[in-house]
Amino acid sequence: MKTSYSFSVLQPFAIVAGLVLVPPVVAQAQQPVSKSATASQGSAVGEKDWDIRLGAGALYQPDYEGSDDYEVAPLPLISISYRDLVFLRGPSLGVNAFTWQGPRPTDKLQLGPLVRYQMGRDEDDNDDLRGMGDIDSGAELGAFLNYSAGPWSAGVTVFQDVSSAHDGLTAKFAGGYRHSFGPKLRARAELSTTWASDDYTETFFGVTALQSQRSGMRRFQAEGGIKDVGLTLDLDYSLTQHWGLTGRLGYKRLLGDAADSPLVEDRGSPDQLMTGLFLSYKF
Repeated sequence: MKTSYSFSVLQPFAIVAGLVLVPPVVAQAQQPVSKSATASQGSAVGEKDWDIRLGAGALYQPDYEGSDDYEVAPLPLISISYRDLVFLRGPSLGVNAFTWQGPRPTDKLQLGPLVRYQMGRDEDDNDDLRGMGDIDSGAELGAFLNYSAGPWSAGVTVFQDVSSAHDGLTAKFAGGYRHSFGPKLRARAELSTTWASDDYTETFFGVTALQSQRSGMRRFQAEGGIKDVGLTLDLDYSLTQHWGLTGRLGYKRLLGDAADSPLVEDRGSPDQLMTGLFLSYKF
């Protein structure tokens, strides 16, 4: 295993989404309400409209999904929301189009649309990719559904490529638990799994006849299915009222045809580790 140091901001930027531990604003209504009504109530009582958190840090991560070579990648940390209605988290822009507030302030269901800029993959990223060609970056449209009850949460996020970068569909299912160790330290653990369509899996893990000839790898036709299962642990420590440190430790295991791909089985590893540390300022 080797370690390289990459200073490309765009490539790891696609991993920022969901990294920030910013608790959602909880409305006080105890029945289904529209987002416009919730925003009006919040404005009436003088709640802060904008929630902004900006920072920077670095991730230690595989060169590409399935690689056993790792790099240190600096990247920005961005989390911006307006009245718990519109939010920007890394490369993902979404709208909480509907919120159902449960009988307790901590019980809430939200759903809405998403758009995401998804980075591709360059064969120059790693010697093991030589001959595989580049995968273009593109735009993805999707939707999310999240439910929280006290410290527990569960949700699903679906994305469909709409820019012909890979033409694939992915769905991520996740369940999490949040715990506070005091006023300054919070932790969150999340267990997740991702399903990917044939188009997505073939684009990122398949080896065509031409790619096989150029790369020296065996030909491989990848089919869709459960792509991975993972566990992440986030720690958020408040240094001051505005400054904070966020740490992440994650493990993902590739499954199915993603794990059987020559890119992974012959040249990489299905075991994917990641860790990072970020300093941020909350306005």
